[in-house]
Amino acid sequence: MEEFTEKIKSIASQITLENKAKVFEDTIDVVVDFLSKYFNVNSGEVGILLITSNGKFLRFVAPKKLFKSGATFPISKRESVSTRVITTLKPDIQNNLSNIKHLSIYEQVKTSEDKPKAIQKMLTYPLLSESKALGVIQISRKGDTPQQAGPDFTQSDIKKLTDLSPLFLPYLTKSKPDFI
Repeated sequence: MEEFTEKIKSIASQITLENKAKVFEDTIDVVVDFLSKYFNVNSGEVGILLITSNGKFLRFVAPKKLFKSGATFPISKRESVSTRVITTLKPDIQNNLSNIKHLSIYEQVKTSEDKPKAIQKMLTYPLLSESKALGVIQISRKGDTPQQAGPDFTQSDIKKLTDLSPLFLPYLTKSKPDFI
């Protein structure tokens, strides 16, 4: 954990107006790598979505494929788990996501060379600053069935993200490019 914190601080110390976007991407890469190892998921199963500067959309900043394509969706999308979490400011655990109406854009990201797998389980956690939502983190488990996807998420996983998010959230917000 200390190595992760030091790495984030080191990247953040390099921020200038000219390289803000690069520092942001590097920060996202380190956060995704850490969270994927911490929760024992593939990096493509870690999603980070931030509220855009106009406050109307959620923009994927991870997985990288969705960030690079500029993937966004309106915060007003009712079937979005992310929207619900941002609205309530409360984490959400879905251990049988395939039975719940939700947006499927994130499921198009391959976790291996095979075809994309369905998200079976998802932990969505609000990223908050002074009780205001900035976005969400989604840790998912993909597979053909809930059993194949891996263990259920628990309240203990929420506690882990509660403890972890203050370690990186200040650096994400500091380096967030204006175009997001």
